[in-house]
Amino acid sequence: MTLTTQFMTMISMLAGGVYIGAALDTFNRLFRRRNQKSWLEFLWQPAFWISQAAFLFYILYLVNYGEMRMYVFVAVLCGYSAYRALFQNIFKKVLEVGIKFVTALFRLIKRIFHILILVPVIGVLILLKNVVLLVYRLIYKGIYLGFLVVFTPIMMLLRLIWKLFPEKIQNYLHKGGGLYVKIKNRLSNKWKKKND
Repeated sequence: MTLTTQFMTMISMLAGGVYIGAALDTFNRLFRRRNQKSWLEFLWQPAFWISQAAFLFYILYLVNYGEMRMYVFVAVLCGYSAYRALFQNIFKKVLEVGIKFVTALFRLIKRIFHILILVPVIGVLILLKNVVLLVYRLIYKGIYLGFLVVFTPIMMLLRLIWKLFPEKIQNYLHKGGGLYVKIKNRLSNKWKKKND
């Protein structure tokens, strides 16, 4: 391994140690505080460390084809220590600002979605429902009025004819007239319920 490759390896692992420190603080801020007593903690922790180890090994592979030396671990520890001593407080402040910004942006997008998409869609659906109900009521009333217009003259004519019949025939036919009265009463009751 050449001196340049060793130097690049040490610089990369120092940067990897700084990255590990930042990633650990980010992980603790986003996941660990919420799920300390949850079974999800048993999933997040191994997944986090496996992904970080895989990322560091990938960087090492790009620099020196994955050759492991003792100074690689020392460089990672030095990078992590440098992060803790020099960059941790600054990074945490930047992280909090970033989280607040992303949260505010998410709330803004949610509010815009609510105002520009959800409210108009709900309004259109309510309007369509009211239009359908109005059309249904108009059609129902139109049919009812049509029946009244058509059958009222017929009923008047039948009443005139009824009065011309002798009383015995009227009594005989009156027994069968109960069916007409029942139908008329049902139609009247339905009309009253629809209008109430």
